[in-house]
Order: sequence, then C-alpha cells, then structure tokens
Amino acid sequence: MIIKKSPNEIFLELKEATEFMFGLHLDSPIQNNLGFLNLKWKVQSEQGPLLIKQLSKERYTSSNYILEQDIAIHEQLRQYKNGTLCPKVLKYKDNVIHKSSSGERFIIMEYVDGENLRPGTLNVKQMYSLGKMTGHMHNVSNDGTYKNDSIPKFIPPSVEQRMDYWKSLYNTVEKNDMFAELVEIQIKATKQFNLYMINSSVTGWSHRDVWVDNILFIGDQLSSILDFDRFAFDYPELDIARAIMSGAFNGSTLNSNSAKAFLEGYRSSRNLEKGVFARSLYLLWYLESTWWIHPKLSLERYQVVQFQNEMIWLAKNLPELKTMYGSW
Repeated sequence: MIIKKSPNEIFLELKEATEFMFGLHLDSPIQNNLGFLNLKWKVQSEQGPLLIKQLSKERYTSSNYILEQDIAIHEQLRQYKNGTLCPKVLKYKDNVIHKSSSGERFIIMEYVDGENLRPGTLNVKQMYSLGKMTGHMHNVSNDGTYKNDSIPKFIPPSVEQRMDYWKSLYNTVEKNDMFAELVEIQIKATKQFNLYMINSSVTGWSHRDVWVDNILFIGDQLSSILDFDRFAFDYPELDIARAIMSGAFNGSTLNSNSAKAFLEGYRSSRNLEKGVFARSLYLLWYLESTWWIHPKLSLERYQVVQFQNEMIWLAKNLPELKTMYGSW
C-alpha cells in the first residue's frame, strides 16, 4: 500500500536534502498554491529568499518526460545567464533537479519578487515589456545550442481526424446541455478550417507555457518569466499567441492595443513577419481547443474558465482572424 505524504512531510524532506547539499539553513516556509500538482514553498536562507518546487510524481511519470524536464531546467539556468528575466536555478554537482531521501524530485531557485496579474488585465506597457523579453528568450533558445529536431511536440492532426473527435464528443453529451453548444461551435469552426492556415508555421525551441500564472510584474515592467518545465522543440509562435491571449483577452474581447504592444516589444528583440500573429492564433486554437472544451473540466478554477473562453472566442472568430489581424 502506498502511503501518501502530507505537504509538510514532503517539505521537511526537501528542506533536509537542500540543507545537506548547499550548506544552507532554511526557515519561515510559506506554501505557494499556484501551479498544477507541483508543491512550492518560499523559504528564507543565508542567500536570501528561495523557492523550493517539488516535481509531482503524479504529473511527471514517463522517463522521457523526466529527461525533457532536466533539459528544460538547465535551459532556465542558461536563459538566466544570458539575460532573460527568470529565476536562477541552484546547481549541485551539475544537477539542477535534486532528490530527497525518499526520491522526491525537486528544484531550488532564487525567489523573484513580483505580482501575478489576472488574465486579460495587462496594460500596454506590461505587454510591451513581456513581448520584448519573449523575443529575447526565443533568441537564446534558438541560438544553435540545441539541434533542431525534425518533429515538433505538436503534430497537427488532419481536419478529418479533428472533426471525428468533436462529433464523437458531441454524441456523449445531452443535446440540451450547454456543453453541447460549445462543441457545436468547435465543429462549425473545424469545418471552416484548413491546414494551409498553419502549414507555414516555423518550428523552434519554445517555453510553451507563457501565460499570466507564469509571469511576474513589478508595476509596468516584467520581473520574471517562470516555469520552463514544458520547454521543448515546437512552434515559438505558440508562445506569442498564448501570451497575448492570456494577457489581453478578458473573457469576451481581445484588447487590440495590448496585443499590438506585445508584438511591438517582440519585434524590438527578434524579427517577426507581418501576419504571423493571425497564424499563431489558428495554431493555438488547433492545439488547445481539445484541452479546454471538455465536459469533465471543473469550472471552479478561473484558469479553466479563461482558457475555455479563449477557445470559444477563437472558434467563433476563426473565419475573420486573418482579416482582423493579418496585417499585424
């Protein structure tokens, strides 16, 4: 029988391992409840405030994912050394992911001050600052350190496959259910979609989780991009679409001024052709719509509500996205 440990028991294990490896004394733990499944604590030390992050055994199971995660955390440290605003990760014997006495995997990094903002509330200056740093981050990620794999993480299914998925889902719900209407919206959008809309998307190394819960601000300026756990070879423009939708979409409308400010900031760091933004929205919708339009999701979490509203808005506006944003 597997005995599940309490968060406090896990923290004491990580504290013991950290103090042994780094010769630090940790105290005043404050648990951070942001994030999915991973446990986090802010602690005080001789080096100043630190963040300890347990890597959930429930969330990360496959050996391939664990290897990818090690690459991702090394990339976070490399980004820090190359001027990207992100927390410095502490290394021990060249390891960035450590293990406690019972095998709990965790990372420890500097604690960065800043505020998480609510989805859709970022102002023009904040979006410009985020766009500029996202462009810089992509420059670092794609500087030749990693080889360009031939297969990105997201392999778009055929439209026929996606249509079969939505129809199958539709057949499982009550036709008078509000959820049935959401699926009908996705079916209509899929009928209007063609893979040529995203065929020219350029692959590259990407953060793959740039959204408000992983971004900190001090006033109008970005203070840190967090959580590089999902870093992998994919489509950098997905980071663009995800950041803009998260920061500038308020549940029913996209703030054009904030969206443009992000793109302006991005272009101050990295080349971005006109029209990529519209394409990035097609790509984001095609990737994420099946994640967030699902009857088993709990709408008690504001994150789920935000993502679901984004997918509904993108689906409803799919035919007009190129007209609306094609010249951006």
